[in-house]
Formats: sequence, C-alpha cells, structure tokens
Amino acid sequence: MDLLDNVKEMDLNDKFHDWQAVWAYALGPEPELVLSLRMALDDNHDSVVLSCAKVINAMLSFEFNESYFESSERAVDHGKDICTAPVFRSKPDLDGGFLQGGFWKYNTKPSNILPQYGDNDEDEGDEKHTIQDDVIVSGQDVAAGFIRMGILPRICFLLEMDPPPVLEDYLVSILVALARHSPQSADAILNCPRLIQSVTKLLSKQGSMEIRSSQIKGVTLLKVLSKYNRQTCLNFVNHGVFQQAMWHWYRKAGTLEDWVRSGMEQCKLSSAMMVEQLRFWRSCISYGFCVTHFADLFPVLCLWLSPPNKKLSEHNVLVEFSSVARESYLVLGALAQRLPLLHSVEQLAKQDVGVSASSYMETWSWSHVVPTVDLALSWLHLNDIPYVCSLVSGQNMNTKHMLEASYLILVVASVLGMLNSILERISPDATYDGKNYSLPWIPDFVPKIGLGIIGNGFFSISGTVAFGNLDHQSLCRTSLVQGLCYMRCHGNVDVSLSSISCLKRLMQLSWSVDRVIQGATKSCSEHLNESKTGAAGKLLGEGISSLWHDDLLHLLTSLLPMISSQWSILQNIEVFGRGGPAPGVGFGWGACGGGFWSLKCLLAQQDSQLVLELFKTFSSAPGLVTHNNGVNSDNVTNTAVTASDRISSSLGVSSIAGPGQISMMEKAFDILFEPSILKYLKSSIHKFASHMALPKPFEWDITEDEYLLFSSVLNSHFRSRWLSIKKKHSDKYAGNNNSTIVPKIPETLEAIQEETELTEAVNEPLSTLVVEWAHQRLPLPVHWILSAICCIDDPKGILLTSANYIIDVSRAGLIFLFGLEAISAAPCLHAPVIWKMHALSVSIRSSMDLLQEDRSRDIFHALQELYGQHLDMLCQKYYRSHSVKEDDSVGMANLEEGKEISRLEILRFEEKIHGSYTSFVESLVEQFAAVSYGDVIFGRQVVIYLHRMVEPSVRLAAWNALSNAYVLELLPALDKCIGNMEGYLEPLEADEKILESYAKSWTSGVLDKAAQRDSMSYTLAKHHLSGFVFQCRVSGKTLRYKVVKSLLRCYAQKRHHEAMLKSFVLQGIAQDPERSSNELDQRFEILKDACEMNSSLLAEVQRLKASLGQ
Repeated sequence: MDLLDNVKEMDLNDKFHDWQAVWAYALGPEPELVLSLRMALDDNHDSVVLSCAKVINAMLSFEFNESYFESSERAVDHGKDICTAPVFRSKPDLDGGFLQGGFWKYNTKPSNILPQYGDNDEDEGDEKHTIQDDVIVSGQDVAAGFIRMGILPRICFLLEMDPPPVLEDYLVSILVALARHSPQSADAILNCPRLIQSVTKLLSKQGSMEIRSSQIKGVTLLKVLSKYNRQTCLNFVNHGVFQQAMWHWYRKAGTLEDWVRSGMEQCKLSSAMMVEQLRFWRSCISYGFCVTHFADLFPVLCLWLSPPNKKLSEHNVLVEFSSVARESYLVLGALAQRLPLLHSVEQLAKQDVGVSASSYMETWSWSHVVPTVDLALSWLHLNDIPYVCSLVSGQNMNTKHMLEASYLILVVASVLGMLNSILERISPDATYDGKNYSLPWIPDFVPKIGLGIIGNGFFSISGTVAFGNLDHQSLCRTSLVQGLCYMRCHGNVDVSLSSISCLKRLMQLSWSVDRVIQGATKSCSEHLNESKTGAAGKLLGEGISSLWHDDLLHLLTSLLPMISSQWSILQNIEVFGRGGPAPGVGFGWGACGGGFWSLKCLLAQQDSQLVLELFKTFSSAPGLVTHNNGVNSDNVTNTAVTASDRISSSLGVSSIAGPGQISMMEKAFDILFEPSILKYLKSSIHKFASHMALPKPFEWDITEDEYLLFSSVLNSHFRSRWLSIKKKHSDKYAGNNNSTIVPKIPETLEAIQEETELTEAVNEPLSTLVVEWAHQRLPLPVHWILSAICCIDDPKGILLTSANYIIDVSRAGLIFLFGLEAISAAPCLHAPVIWKMHALSVSIRSSMDLLQEDRSRDIFHALQELYGQHLDMLCQKYYRSHSVKEDDSVGMANLEEGKEISRLEILRFEEKIHGSYTSFVESLVEQFAAVSYGDVIFGRQVVIYLHRMVEPSVRLAAWNALSNAYVLELLPALDKCIGNMEGYLEPLEADEKILESYAKSWTSGVLDKAAQRDSMSYTLAKHHLSGFVFQCRVSGKTLRYKVVKSLLRCYAQKRHHEAMLKSFVLQGIAQDPERSSNELDQRFEILKDACEMNSSLLAEVQRLKASLGQ
C-alpha cells in the first residue's frame, strides 16, 4: 500500500506511464518470481520467451530508468551515470553517536552475483552453489539474482539464433538494465563468452542499411559498459568495437536535404542512433581515447554544426536535428578538454602517446579549433535561430512553442559549454600551484566570443552602468536570460532543465571570457582596442560579468522560492527499505514521484547548482552585495545578497545533493562556513537570545582569529564526516574483462555486515565515469548539521585528530547550530527535536570540556531552553490530538495535527535513534556521576530521559543508572528542568517496572538527600508513587499493596522518613479544608487495606495518621 499511497500523492499534472513497473513492484520482487521467469526464458516456445522477456524488462524498470538517464545526459554537465543497484545504509553505532547517515552498501555482496565454479563440478559436492542460494540472492537484489541464475549465457544464445526484431529489442534492453546495475554486473556481461561479439554483430549486419531499435540500444550498452572503467574502454578501441559501433559516420557525407527526404520515421531512428554513437565517442574521449578519429568523422559532423534552416521546421524534424547538433557540440567540448594548454611549454612537450592503459592519452590539436569555433559563433546570433529569437525579443513569450525552443536552447547550451572548454585551455580557472598563467597573446576568436555575447541579447546591460557618452541603448533590451527565467518558471520539467542548463553554461562562459581577456598582456589589450568594436568592445574590456546586475538579481529572486519548495523531495528517500533508493522494480521503489530517480529531483539539483554559482558571482562583485535588515554592518561584512538567503539555500542544497555531487556540497560548505556568515549568525544569536528568558544575557564576543578557526574546523569536519568515500576492497571478481579460469573456491554466500564500515577514506577515483550509491553517504540525513556538536569526526581515532580539534569543532558547532535556530533556517527546523536533544547529550557523553567554557555553556543552556519550548508545543499538540478521539465535534485540522505528532513520536529514543539506546543513556549517566559534581546544565540534560514522552525502557534505564550511581540528589529541581514540569508529571506513571524502581530507590535511602535538596528525582518519585497508590484503582492491586508495605516498613525502620511519607500522603490533595479532610481519610483507608490486616503495619499507619493531626 505504500506505493499506492505515494502514487495518490503525486501531482495529477505529472506524466506517469510506467504502470508495468508498478504492477511488477506489486507482484515482486519476489525470489520465486525471479526463478520462475528465469526458467520460462529457457522454454522452447517463442511466444513464452517473448512474454518472459517483456516481464523481465518491466521488472528491471528499463523504460522508466532510461527516460531518467536520457534527461540527465541531455541537461547535466558531468555526464556521469549512477548505478541502479539496491542499497541500504550501514547501521549507526555508539562510537558514532548513533547518528544515522552511514555509508551505503549493496543489498547483496558483489561476490555473490556470480558463483565461482571449480574445474570439476563433481569434486565440489555440497560446496557447489544451490538453487536456494540463487533464491536468497534474488530476494536481496532482483538483477543480481537474474545474473546469478545464468541469464547472460541464455541471452547470448538467443541473440546468436537470429531472434525476431521484437525479442531482440527486449533482450538488448535487459542487457542495458543489467549493465547499469553495478560494476560487478558490467563485469559479468563483459566476461560472458561471445556476448559482446553478439551485440556488436547487431550493429552492422551485412547488407542491411536499415536502423533498428535494438541497434540503438546496442550502442547504448557499449556506452554504459565503457563508462565503468578506462581499461574496458581501451579494450573496445583496441578490438575494433568502437569502429563497428560508429560505422554510420565513416560513410560518405550526405546533405541535410538527403536526410530530410528519408522520411520522418527514418530521421527519428537515425537521430537516435547518432545521438547514442556520439555519446559513446564522448565517453571514449573523456578517457583520452579516439581523439584522432576527429579528422575522419568531422566531414559528417559538420552537417550538424550550423543553425537549422526553415525546411527542418516544415518537415517536423527540428527536434531530431537539435538532438544530433547538441551531442555534436558536447563531443567538441570533450575534445576541447583534451587540448594542451595554449601557453604551457610543459604541456606541449607531453604530446607523446604512450602504450600503457594508465598513461595512454591522446590530445586534440589547436589547428582544429578555429574552424569549429567559427561554426559555433553562428549559434550566438540568437535572432537567426527559430523559436529562440522570440525569447530574446520578448515577443510571444508564452508556452505555445516552449518545448521546441527548449531543444534549441540545449544546443545553445552545448555550444556555450564547448567554447568555455576551449577558453579553459587558454587560461585555466585554477591551477595546481595556484599561479596565474601569463598570456602573451590570445586568439582572435576570444574577443569575438565576448562580442557575440554582448551584442546578441544574451544579457540586458544594466542602465546603471556609466560609460561616458557611449550610445549603448541598442544593447538594453529583453535578454535571453530573462527568457530562460520565464521558461524555468512556466515550463514543464524538461523545459526547465533546458533553461537551467543554458543559464549555467552562459555564466561559466562569461567568466571565462573575462578571465582570459583580463589576464592578457598590454599588447593583447592594444590589439583589442585596435579592433574598433565601439561601445561593445569597451564593455567587453570592462568585463561582461560586471554588467549583468539586473539579470542576475532577477534570476536569483526567481530561483530562491523554487529552491525552498524543493527541499522535501528527498525526505522520504529512505522510508522504503525494500531496495533503498534504487530505481528498479517499480516507480522509484514506491517513493512519491520517483524519489531520487525523478526529473523533479534532477531539476532541484540543477537549480541548486545554479544558485551556488550565482552566490559566487555576487560574492565577487562588491556592488551586488547587500546586508540583512537589522544586522549591524560593523559586525557583518560583505554577506552577499542577504546572509539568510545564502544560508537557507546552501542548507537546501545539502538536502538535495545525491551521489556524484560532492563538489556541489563542497561549494555549499564553503558558503555556509565563511567567516562573514558566522559573523551574521553570531549577531543573530545575540538578538534572538535577548528575547529568551535566560538567567543572564550573552556578554561574550568572538575574535577575528576565532572566526577563521571556526570556519576552518567546521568546513574540515563536515567534509570528512559526510563527503568522504570509502576505499573498496580489491574485488577478486571485478575488473577482469577477459574470460579466465578461476581457481576452485568454496562456494558459500557472503553475509553483509551492517555494523562494520571500511575505515580508509579516499577521494573519488578519476578512472571511471560512473557513480556508485555504495561507499558514500549522500544524500545527507536531515540531522547532518548536528554532527559537529556530537564530536564524531573521528570516533575511533583513525585520523589521529587531537582533542583540541574535537573541542574546537564542538564549540563552533554549537554556535553554528544556535545561529541556524536563531534565523529559523528551514532545513534546521525539519530535524526532529528528538535528534537535537540526542545531539546535546552526545556532546557531553565523553567529556565536560564543552560546558567549562562560558560561551559554549551559555549557548548549550539556551539550546536546552529552546528545545524545551519545542517539546512543550509538541506535547500540547499530542494531547489535543488524543482529546480529538474522544470528541467528535473537533475539526479535521486537529486530526491531521495528531497524525503529524504520532509520526514524530516526540521522544521515542529507542525507536527513532537506536534499538540499544539504553546503553547510551547508561554511559551518559556514568559520565554525569563521574565528573559533573552536580552541574546544573549537565543534570538538566540527563533529566530529559525521565520525561513522560520518553519510552518506558529508556526512562527505566535512566532512573536505575542514576539510582545505582547514588546521584539522584544531584539532579536539579523540577522547575529548573528542560520544558514544563507537567511533562515529567503527567500522565501518571503506569509502567510497573518503573514504579517498582521508584519504590526501591525510596526504601534504599537513595532519595533521602534528594528530598533534602528538593531534587526533581524525589518530586518525580513521590508524585508518581502517590498517584499510583491513591488515584489508580482500576488495576495493579498487587503492586499497589507491595509498594505501600515497602514504604511503611521503611518508615518503621527509618524515623527520618516521616516527613517524606507525610508528603507522599498529602501529594495532590486540594487546599480546601473540608475536601482535603475527606480525601485524607480515604487515603488512609487505602493504606489500611494495603496492610492486609498486618498489625505492625497498621500501627505504622495509625502513627502516621496521628502525626498529621488526624
């Protein structure tokens, strides 16, 4: 029902076509179903095999996944694929503070995917893998189960039998889905004898010029496999697979008219084929291979590098043309990244081509750049491009032709990206040694690119910029940026992705043009002035990026509300334990809208990246800086736009970023932990604290050196805690792309250890174009911001971090957390109060150092007060929701409120944090008893575990630990605890084990000093024991009598307990004399009944009655 509920929650305007996958999810993935389908694939009847292939295709969710990857390839810069294998989080442990968000792990061990056979099957006996093992793996991972059951040799056999086109298409689709699964699945395909050869033969069948769908998917398969590692790609190149896949490009170049005359259907097929072939080529280029093929393929490539003519629109093939043109320029952009640095002698000397796979690297020649740039510059004339011209002119800015415009916008984006890659090789944005390159000269096309941007309506030049008597009014008009903003705000997801992609590339290119021109020497500047380009040339000399103020502000104000509305997309990503965030078998494994594997999520990530780039721009342009209202500018310097906007957006990025977006998270962290941001948070803290009922005002300050220190340690902590990637064990089955004989190995399934994590963290390798969910932590849990105060940066001492470093991280983390609370940063508000309470406890579990500094102590106390208020509000909502069940007249709003609270479960530590939470509480109490000496703030934190909203097992563990350590008297008075007193007293305790524990502490004398000091422990025990004995008469008679007898015997033996027992009897009695007398008489009757005619106990009751004047 989870899937059905999420489908109902989807926006009705969203397209939802993958119903086959939904039904496959509803029916499976069950291991028995996988086994049945695998057996059906061996059937002798073609119709059975075809039907089976259809179901397997649906189970692997091929169509839905490919739709996602197609959109990702089209609009995302990095071009990295994400593995689709189901994963799960490693469990948190006590050393890590029980914080969730551990490394992802595959549902099944990679070594379980392929069983290993010995030379003689008969010798293996019981060690040989069984069907039961296959079923177990299938229950963990459907795709892995299919591979383990030998689906790959069967598909290879079917392909060799020249199957019907429909079956052939389904079989290749299954291979693509399995290849996307994981590196181990890709290795299984590569190692399957004759399988790659069978697929390659499909691409160039003798005497057949017709393009089939299976051929297109065959090229996709080769592309996916080549992305996993550089060696695989090199093998494809060396064995002629690349040439066979690209055979269409080696034919004689025709004309676009010939292509159009072939018919719309043929245009669609050829376009799809060329797109996949170009993507395959681009993957090879990314590894440094197949660069030299440019000369052979350029004649055909030239057909797609000029802007479209009217005939393409008339024949309705503009979309197909745009797709090929886009991929062509993406290939040119990849080639540009293989250019040697223009002015680097060292790079020019490295053009020798080696022979080993690790050093083999082809370079592109600068002699090829000029003709490609000339073709690219034609795309900068936006008024000559259909549909795009209306965006620039501002005419007919509606949604009628927005989809057609979006395809051409993507071509423009790829052109801008290609030009930017070329400029990067002239003057890199950053060098390893941090030095700027000397530019004795720049190519003539550099100012042409800049002038093309200025003069063709990409930006509307700000009217506030003064340039003497220059007449540049012709440059001030509606811009492409404004048109793209309109597309982002009013278009569908595909249109929005296109607009964001173009905006990002445009900003990058503009910065690169400025960097190259401004980094040139004097002779270069004179050459630019001599070009007599007039006003536009002088604007270019001033810098393009300094002229966009209005456009950038409009763009940022348009994006910020959208960003804030997208934070909740990934909140339910880990709700479904069936396959984690894997996309296979059903629509996002039941996550609403597809979860991570949705275009909405992809768009949110691209929006976030663009906003970070915009913040970078505003930070580097002093004229674009503004301050927050009400913040002293003496304390806050150069907080771009508004500091709260920067903070909220950066936090939003952290909740959306997924695998492969570590660099985006690093940019967000750089923004969040800037000293200027910390200064703003500090000012907000003082203002916020002044309105809180705190024992003393905040009189401390933070020095400039401390700001720098806190900025550094916070950035370092959060990067190492959340962005590090585990180094994988060397897999004896992976990376072997040749069929080899594997030695005999005892065949048993490997278990997945949830509690253990590999300890070595390394950076992401550069030898792959694939991102795995496993071995990293993204997306971050909602409470990631709490890790700094938990001091869990290096809990096991792996990195040998010093104690001072950990304390600095905790101190800075407290300031950061309270600052976020002070400005009500949305992602901070999303973290449940239970996690915030837990984090405060973790911060003092192993050391009290944090409470020994006045500043940290003040903030810690303020956070306790703040979270106490949040807790009281949740308790009130909880009680109101329970009263709703007894009152039918209460509206539905309260019912919904009750559902919300029931989901939060308020303080259910054992349920929400960890099943072994009692051990954590016991260690916290042990620390309290050892070093606190009755510290009030520490005591307040311990007391929270006696709150009535905490589950009984944790409350019992906390009380017993305090009682056994004889520190109940060190707890503060009830009115000094976190939250309202009623939270600890109501409702009356009903758990018999806790009541027995209260009574045991009373009779053992542990509460004696607590009564003298008015500790909350005595008040709590007295209240609940009295309430149980005198007010709860429905059940628990045996325990009630037992408690009364224990208290009376203790009273008889310890005369100093008289005041305690008198207070016990008088607890909760009304002040009215008449009513109090009657109630007191009733209570003594209850005590007498509990004595069960025991004369000695009755005498003690009578003595107690006399002491009260009865």
